[in-house]
Amino acid sequence: MIKLKVEEIYKTFDGKEVLKGISFQAKEGEFVSLLGPSGCGKSTMLRIICGLETPDKGNVMVSGQTVTYQKPEKRNIGMVFQNYALFPSMNVEKNVGYGLKMKHVPKDEIAKRVSGALELVHLSGYEKRPISKLSGGEQQRVALARALVVKPDILLLDEPLSALDRKIRGEMQAEIRNIQQKVGITTIFVTHDQEEALTMSDKIILMNGGKIEQAGEPWNIYNRPASVFASDFLGKANLLKGMLRTMPDGRKVVSGRGWSFPTNTKEEDGEVQVAVRKWSVLCLVKRFILQ
Repeated sequence: MIKLKVEEIYKTFDGKEVLKGISFQAKEGEFVSLLGPSGCGKSTMLRIICGLETPDKGNVMVSGQTVTYQKPEKRNIGMVFQNYALFPSMNVEKNVGYGLKMKHVPKDEIAKRVSGALELVHLSGYEKRPISKLSGGEQQRVALARALVVKPDILLLDEPLSALDRKIRGEMQAEIRNIQQKVGITTIFVTHDQEEALTMSDKIILMNGGKIEQAGEPWNIYNRPASVFASDFLGKANLLKGMLRTMPDGRKVVSGRGWSFPTNTKEEDGEVQVAVRKWSVLCLVKRFILQ
């Protein structure tokens, strides 16, 4: 089942087009990463999905219902911001239960659901703890619990791990993925970290300059990048120019001055570029018009 459908989204700020016809889908329970360099439009896309921005053109659908112009509070979408956006004057319990209180959920039900959410993120017993007394990783867990406690249709994560040190960041990558799979919630995750996206995602939407450069499963995007940008952004690679030829026995071979590789590409013969990565000899043969 398609949980989220984004169709031909365009957005312009101050005369600059930051989204240029973005379209993609996310299935029920799928973990999708919007990956790309700073300024490529991934956070703007996330804000449009949750309703904090309105597109100039296009459509957003959740569970088959159009939500493009609905207010954020009407969309039943949970979001964790980059800075967590926790209330420093409230303790953990009140922070997590704030969304439920705004929905006028009964106090007994709030207490029950807050307790369950904190247990899910391994913060049981932290209910009365002030936010200022929590570590960065603990604050991140509180923000995640607050987003999940309202039982959203979709969970949006806007670079939530960027402020953490490398060790805690690695731990939280695994923790978020485990929680997401346990809850079974469709999740859209914004990151500029290639390793993070490759490790956590079911699907990656690679963005560049307001457009989708490539979309697909992590293994396929890493090993079969569709462009020079994709091959370079998703890991260090040496780019070689060569010729792709079909041998008399039907095998494909790409070769250049002093080197030759067999390949199973289905590209037509001609001038190509090859991306050679550290851990795999040949991971791309793609036809290009050489400059």
